[in-house]
Amino acid sequence: MSESWSPGTRGAFVTEVYSAIQGEAALVGERQIFVRLAGCNIRCAYCDQPASLDKAPGPCRVEHSPGRRDWRTVASPVAPGALVASVARLWEALPHHSVSVTGGEPLVQASALAEILPLLADHGMPIQLETNGILGSALARLLPWLTYVSMDVKLDSVDGQEVALDRHARFLAAAVAAGRRVWVKVVVGAATSAEEVTTAARMVDDIDPGVELFLQPVTPFGAVVATPSPDQVLSFQDAALQVHRRVRVVPQTHRQIDQL
Repeated sequence: MSESWSPGTRGAFVTEVYSAIQGEAALVGERQIFVRLAGCNIRCAYCDQPASLDKAPGPCRVEHSPGRRDWRTVASPVAPGALVASVARLWEALPHHSVSVTGGEPLVQASALAEILPLLADHGMPIQLETNGILGSALARLLPWLTYVSMDVKLDSVDGQEVALDRHARFLAAAVAAGRRVWVKVVVGAATSAEEVTTAARMVDDIDPGVELFLQPVTPFGAVVATPSPDQVLSFQDAALQVHRRVRVVPQTHRQIDQL
């Protein structure tokens, strides 16, 4: 598949394409290809990808060799075929577990992904969606091509976005009903209460007791400077385990080993 990186009106707004070690939740430690899309519908206080918040034209860095950080800069938006060709080059150069479509919030660009994901699937690539778990109608368009759904539940004590829990519940129910492997990630902070965690865990359990719930202590970034104490993290897991049996605590391990 040939590459043509001239910008145009069609295609996806992408900020980077690269190979790295997954550092969060169920696939932690697996080697993935990351496709980071631009644009997000919320503004979390701890967001560590501020360059990916706005859906707008701009530069996109593309890795040529897996993990070598031999970047070249191209123009975004990019055509579906060109994007898939760069992913395929990394995929063929080294065995990878799957492709992580992340952001920003990828579902902001559901129309572009409806063109891109079938092309990735045609290459035999399992696809993981990393999402804030809010845009349910956009998810429905893409479920046929997804293998994994890693969805967040946003707590107001950490995110400050006042996302209604029933929006997350509808999103999770749709992903589970489609038969995808789904897990839920909840970022917890110093101001988080055990009651918040319990409420989130009960929602997950009510929909599917088999869904794994990951508590992720917040990594300080931007406006967030405090992390939960060790005792708090234990109490959060205690609270969640009272209502849901599958609860794991996994921090952002890629930050600890200096990965992207």
